[in-house]
Amino acid sequence: MSLLGGWKAFWNQCVAKTVSINYSIKSMSYFISCLMLLPNLLPFAATVAERYLTLLRAHPTKTYDYARRGYFGLPIIEVEQHGRKCKQGESWIYFAVPDGADLRALKAGERLYVGAQTQDRMFRGDGMGGENYHHAEMRAGNGDDTPLALLRSGNRIAIYRAQANRIATIVQEQAELSRLQILLQQPHTPTKHLGWWFEQYVLFSEPRQWRWNTASAHKALSRLFAS
Repeated sequence: MSLLGGWKAFWNQCVAKTVSINYSIKSMSYFISCLMLLPNLLPFAATVAERYLTLLRAHPTKTYDYARRGYFGLPIIEVEQHGRKCKQGESWIYFAVPDGADLRALKAGERLYVGAQTQDRMFRGDGMGGENYHHAEMRAGNGDDTPLALLRSGNRIAIYRAQANRIATIVQEQAELSRLQILLQQPHTPTKHLGWWFEQYVLFSEPRQWRWNTASAHKALSRLFAS
């Protein structure tokens, strides 16, 4: 290749990269602007949420195993239960926050974990009679930021939950939540139930704000709202 040909090839590569970078910047700016227009579901969900659990402390010596899933020697977390367990077939969304936080107006750092369930899978452990708080994904936390670390620092964790159908009623009644009505129209499966769609919306509209949710929102949410 001649010197002139080499410079032309180099120039074309630079132009292509510049176009790609500009497109990425525009795409990111458009994505951010879309997020800024999305309504905040949490204050509305808080109006129908009930306190379900309080994680009191990590026991200093007692541990448990859950051999079926390969867990051994996990510290027992002492829990106060405020309501009945979720029954199979129900759909709930739940929020973990520091004890004392206002679910209607969470401050920076107070969003710990958001999840959804159709039956209560939080309690596991060999020989524990179904009363031991486990929740592997939440317990795993994010690096050094974990529920155990927070509890061992002297803090408690509150878990609130809300029935998905009650949130659906609010979505239908509140004009400012009208964009969320599309969530009510999505097909439901045993894993992608109504509470799951609300959970994914929260993760999508508040990206990387929930400290112990390490996975991003499902890509279906981008298809529904980034337009």
